[in-house]
Amino acid sequence: MALQPGGYTDRPEDDNTARAHPAFNRGKINGILETLAILRNVIVGTDNGSGTNNNEELEKIRRAIFLMRSTLDHAQDKSTYLSKQCKEALEQATEIANTLRFQ
Repeated sequence: MALQPGGYTDRPEDDNTARAHPAFNRGKINGILETLAILRNVIVGTDNGSGTNNNEELEKIRRAIFLMRSTLDHAQDKSTYLSKQCKEALEQATEIANTLRFQ
């Protein structure tokens, strides 16, 4: 146990439990919201696929979603049977992603 400035006792063993310090939970919530924002940007087309994320696992999912989106985006302009379904899938995915609320 380490005493932090201001008298707060750091108890890492309490992290991710009911006894966790409120700052731990705020940080966890903010991390989740940041992750949702990253994925939403790929789904709605704001993220153009350039760059990388520092978290390797999150980057794998970001890349996979980007590939699916770019494939649907490319296919919607073709004169094939599936082009209409691709366009509708992109529109529906964007509509759903735009309902996410971040605070």
